[in-house]
Amino acid sequence: MADPRVARLAAVPGARILGLALVALATPVLATPPATLAQNGGLPVQDPSAWERIVYGIEFRDEDGVVIDHPFLGGFNLPRPQLADSDGDGDLDLFIQERSNRVVFFRNIAASGASEYRWETDNFEDLPVGEWFRFVDVDLDGDLDLLAEELYSYIRYYRNDGGAGPASYVLATDTLKDVDGEPIFSDRQNIPNAADIDFDGFLDLLIGRLTVTITRYEAETLDGDGIPRFRHITDSFEDIEIIGAFQGTMHGANTMALDDVDQDGDHDLFWGDFFEPGLLLIQNTGTCANPVLRGTPRSWPLSDPVETSGYNAPALGDVDRDGDMDLVMGVLGGAFNPNRSSVDNLHFFEQGSDGAFTEVTRRLIRAVDVGSESYPAFNDLDRDGDLDLLLSNKIDFDNVRTGHLYVFENTGSATAPAFAARGMVPGLPDAYHYAPTFGDLDGDG
Repeated sequence: MADPRVARLAAVPGARILGLALVALATPVLATPPATLAQNGGLPVQDPSAWERIVYGIEFRDEDGVVIDHPFLGGFNLPRPQLADSDGDGDLDLFIQERSNRVVFFRNIAASGASEYRWETDNFEDLPVGEWFRFVDVDLDGDLDLLAEELYSYIRYYRNDGGAGPASYVLATDTLKDVDGEPIFSDRQNIPNAADIDFDGFLDLLIGRLTVTITRYEAETLDGDGIPRFRHITDSFEDIEIIGAFQGTMHGANTMALDDVDQDGDHDLFWGDFFEPGLLLIQNTGTCANPVLRGTPRSWPLSDPVETSGYNAPALGDVDRDGDMDLVMGVLGGAFNPNRSSVDNLHFFEQGSDGAFTEVTRRLIRAVDVGSESYPAFNDLDRDGDLDLLLSNKIDFDNVRTGHLYVFENTGSATAPAFAARGMVPGLPDAYHYAPTFGDLDGDG
């Protein structure tokens, strides 16, 4: 239901919202040439390097009055999360990939207990990571190294030379190889993982295939540069064969996570798949030395399985520092309704003392986000001397039949703005790609 204050904004005599031009399937138009959008000493800013991205500094609140922590982050479409302690302070920082070759970095600044993430950069360490990245202790020295995609579908290895302190990533090799010196190939639409699955002191590399099976390699030797060489073990690890729920026979792009989720000391396996709306868990019923992952994959959490648009990417870690594994899950979007995850696409599940998982939020990193292809327009809607905000989307995340316009009232001032969400503009016809703009259509000033 729309906030009644939206109706009051529209009812103000001469309020610009009544003169709003709404265009479906619109092409965005800048009202001012780009060179004059920012001023530096009264002169146009022509150099793109002169621009600085600002995520914080202006307060935004949602319709419940809760502060939106990262207002100008822009939201996520296909977040691929990873957790790692990048600064050596004992807590887990958050890394998210949205675009090829770029990793967004959020530092955990919480003093203790629950996490508090702060955006720092959209391009962590300027590391080109291709289509995916993984933090893995490749050399088993106690710190997390980085695996990433090397074009096309090979595996790049960045060694962490930072030790117990802040991470320092150095390119060790652009292609991991097997014991015969042949490059190891990983389908680029899939996200592999690695762990010492049998605790024998040699890293195991697991690669999900489009054939719904898992290929296993195990590190065996080191080359002259200290880079591990892997022996091919099997193309059917534990006879795992994941068949997606969609139409009962489909399979597709996949990702996995490995860790001890049930606190019995061995590695369990989570699986996300393009044709699976949930997240699947295969529990290890064996031992550390003899893993057994042959049970039926079960929808997770076991008590209340999550469902999204599909292709869910899990990352495990003790986020709240209470001694057990928690789980962050990005939604990459699979074969199901993509709209259901256009905003709610970064889930956080906390593990309790009883071992059960509770979904804490579907928006771990909260930004001003109304869905994809949003379009902003500023105007003094309530004629109080400051600029309010209208924000449109391509298609609404709650109603697939239309897009919407959302009102954010400036509750601050012209020089110290602060915005509060006031709901949707009522009474608009069903249409997609709303793109608001303003003008004095009747020439009355």
